[in-house]
Amino acid sequence: MFKKLFSALDRQLKQAALATTTPQLRNPVSTASSQEYIAEAGYRKLGWRALRRRLVFRMSGQAKLKINSLKNAGNRGLWLYFGEGQIGDALMDLAPRSLLHAQGFSMDLLTDTTIARLFDDDPWFTGVTSDVSAVAEVAYDFVIVLSHKRRSLQPKIRHFRALPWVSILEDFTGPNFDRAAYATQRLADLLELELSPAEFARHACQKLKPSTASPGLAQNAAQMDQAIALSVGGVDPLRTYKHWPAVMAQLVRQGKTAFILIGSDNGLVEARRIVLELGNSALVHNYVGKCSLAQSHYLLAAARIIVCVDGGLMHLAATTQTPLIGLFSSAIRPEWRLPPSRPLTLFACSISADVNDIPPADITERILSLYEAPGAESASVSAFPASSS
Repeated sequence: MFKKLFSALDRQLKQAALATTTPQLRNPVSTASSQEYIAEAGYRKLGWRALRRRLVFRMSGQAKLKINSLKNAGNRGLWLYFGEGQIGDALMDLAPRSLLHAQGFSMDLLTDTTIARLFDDDPWFTGVTSDVSAVAEVAYDFVIVLSHKRRSLQPKIRHFRALPWVSILEDFTGPNFDRAAYATQRLADLLELELSPAEFARHACQKLKPSTASPGLAQNAAQMDQAIALSVGGVDPLRTYKHWPAVMAQLVRQGKTAFILIGSDNGLVEARRIVLELGNSALVHNYVGKCSLAQSHYLLAAARIIVCVDGGLMHLAATTQTPLIGLFSSAIRPEWRLPPSRPLTLFACSISADVNDIPPADITERILSLYEAPGAESASVSAFPASSS
């Protein structure tokens, strides 16, 4: 008897693990292998986690309010974006807000302070705020949340308990996947639309309005149209490139002597090292730890070429029209992060989980090829055009 019970429980854990690692979409999007992910993480661990989440979800009282279509849900919605605090994830997850805008929906965004600042005065959202009191009294027809995870659903339960709602990821928790494509396909499913490849690509790409900057920064940026922007620093050592001096030295020998260093405070030490090593042979504009998101966006748009490790700055760069080179570890497929339709975009992939295994010569070669590519010099400094729908 116990053997049968154990066997039945084991089957249930396997089914729960598979359900949360397999996208439930009308058309497939690219993901890593769910079977390999389950084998690596362990189906029992994933299964128990999935069952606990299901129990918490059922106890939340929200299951009865969940809807599976937005076709007749009204056109005034609130997107609650919580559970992922990274700007790169936000730019991908919220990319298809343009699809809702094109379909006539009026959408507000409620999120944390950093993400709200990123989407300030967004042309596709009607309003953006991190203050729940600013939207608490609005007569919304429905709410969008990121997933069924507690961190995503809790603001809905706490502040908008009685409203109908939809979820982008629902129970899906991994493996690695194309986030922007997933969100776009999910919204297309909820809207009961079949998008053409061109429409899908347009809505699934990261986008922001053009950034403005202070007069001093704008004056400096005007002098940087031949400079190569480099992302410096990072939180994860495996996604923090340490060989920029070698890349820059090779470029200097090829006559490319202007550089922009961009990054947050975690890159301050590395930026100082770069300036000390290259300051006498190159013109190095060091903006690491000195810029807001909007100012970083402006500088990225003003550069001749951008080279970024996979991360928030790379996704910010992807919203500009500046030629871009992305650096990736072996765990991530570049097409999951950089829109295939984006022009003047290259990438370099490590043979391991550490981006530092990408040889400096490989990066230099891509920079030089992109620097001379037709159209690179005349690439607009504006961001993704706000008129696109």
